[in-house]
Amino acid sequence: MKKHLFILISFVILINCAHDRVQESSTVTPLDYNNGKLSTGTVSTTGLIAPQGYEFSEIRPSSTPGISCFYLNFQEKARYSVSDDFVIPQNEIWNVKNISFYVINPDPVSANFSVKNIVMEIYDGNPDLATSKKVYGNLDTNLFKSSAPTNIYRITNETTKITDDPSASLVYKVETTIGNDLNLKAGHYWYQMTMKFDYGEDWSCYIPRLPQKGNNENSFNAYYKNFDNGLVFKTDNGVYNGTIPVNYETPFQITGVKTTF
Repeated sequence: MKKHLFILISFVILINCAHDRVQESSTVTPLDYNNGKLSTGTVSTTGLIAPQGYEFSEIRPSSTPGISCFYLNFQEKARYSVSDDFVIPQNEIWNVKNISFYVINPDPVSANFSVKNIVMEIYDGNPDLATSKKVYGNLDTNLFKSSAPTNIYRITNETTKITDDPSASLVYKVETTIGNDLNLKAGHYWYQMTMKFDYGEDWSCYIPRLPQKGNNENSFNAYYKNFDNGLVFKTDNGVYNGTIPVNYETPFQITGVKTTF
């Protein structure tokens, strides 16, 4: 009996020591993940200089300044969501407090900004695939926290001036509040997000696509989806002058606490 008791006590001590070693070998640091680089600098390819304190995010001309992302409560067929992915390394756990998105202001001279309702889901795979499972969120709970202008203008290589130019739009940062309950282990995740608008609000907002300059175009795999017919849009279709289509990718930021083992 004493022999069995000794073995049991030794086993418990061994487990506790192993747990202590794991605790000692892990570090907790602030999490600040940024998906891609939105700025392309202060001078455009045509020599246009950004205003003092501002930068450009230059893309080639497209049919829209960004990716459609809106959910109109008063119009069933006008509903689009945006999805993109991120990867958590094998030796990390993320406690996510906030996910911030970037939105193009439809009116660059307006001091008002209409986004007040943002909803989001997170999946363990592409949300458009039946094999993917939702791990967080829904498309009903409003996660909106705040919005503020950045110092970045979305332009194209055809933009000739900033003031009153429809091809020059100020980019806003929209923050969400996640809380304390989103802990993600290592894996490949996707978000699905949209912004809801009520009748009478200015809902002509877009998510700015990442520019090719300064980013790895081979990793671009974002898309926006039409809720009404299920169509998925992954590229700009090379709409101008027979140009080769470029895949979409979105800028977003994830902050919180990261545990590394």
